[in-house]
Order: sequence, then C-alpha cells, then structure tokens
Amino acid sequence: MSDNLVEDALGRALAYLRLAGLDADPALTRRALRLVDEMLEQGEDGLVERVMTALPERFPVPESLEPMGAPPVHRGAIGYGVGR
Repeated sequence: MSDNLVEDALGRALAYLRLAGLDADPALTRRALRLVDEMLEQGEDGLVERVMTALPERFPVPESLEPMGAPPVHRGAIGYGVGR
C-alpha cells in the first residue's frame, strides 16, 4: 500500500467538508476516517475516487455554495464636494 494513499483520501475528504461549510471537529473527522476505512476494505485501487463519490451521500452539506454575482448595492455619498 502506498504510504500516502489513506492520508491523501482523508485529507481530500476533510478539505471537501471544510470547503462545504462544515466544521471539521473531532466527531466529523472520525466519521470521515470511518468512511475512508470502509472504502479501503473494497481495495486500494480508486480509493480516493470512491471516498469522494460517497461523501455527498454520507455528509449533508448546504444546498448552494455559489457566490453572489456582485456585492449588494448600498447607496451613499462618495465624498464629492464634502468640506467645500
């Protein structure tokens, strides 16, 4: 087994979960580690792909993470003519 295979799979899973807005506390980390262990039982080939495919099923994440197209518009003076 590659020394970094499990570490890579767990690291990518945790990065995905953090970027999805979940707090990577010890409980979440243990759940992710169990997922990696379950996928490892199926073999080493394609481990990272299987883990990443199973993540959305096992860990509910917020519906939409798309950024806004533009910041909200706030009307106000920009300082022209102030102090004259």
